[in-house]
Amino acid sequence: MNIQKQRGAVLLVCLIMLLVLTVLGVTSMSGSTLQERMAGGARDYNVAFQAAEAALRVGEAHVRQQVEASVDPTQLFKAPTDCPAVTAAQWSPPAELHDKPKQPACQVSNYYGDSSGTTFFVCETDGSIAENRAFDCLSRTYLFNVDATGYGSGDAEVHLRSTVAIAIRSQN
Repeated sequence: MNIQKQRGAVLLVCLIMLLVLTVLGVTSMSGSTLQERMAGGARDYNVAFQAAEAALRVGEAHVRQQVEASVDPTQLFKAPTDCPAVTAAQWSPPAELHDKPKQPACQVSNYYGDSSGTTFFVCETDGSIAENRAFDCLSRTYLFNVDATGYGSGDAEVHLRSTVAIAIRSQN
């Protein structure tokens, strides 16, 4: 009679241990799934950042080429005057950057295969500052803002901005 009672107890203990192991397995699987999602989000952000960085480099090179080819850099990218006063509002990102970029804007082909959107850069001038902080109109350093946006898969989106300063010596 003792043997039959022990068989039932062993079965009950085994079922409880199986239930505990099942709960542990499900918990570890949900943790692994969460880690995979976080790694995927980090990868999407990295792809978007790399695409924006590549577009930013292309935009900076575009500004340099345009300035070198131009007779009057003040007329590039809708420069208002020869010696404009730069205000703090000109350094803030344009409000319409998400909807429609300021002109001229250039589309850059995707550098990374998983990027879901077309990267682009926007060039605008912030006028000029005199070299060595002195107001000498014969020697100018022109400032150009370059905004770039890159997209990763999903909803990852990165905006980068750089300021390109190009010194030009007048022939006068």
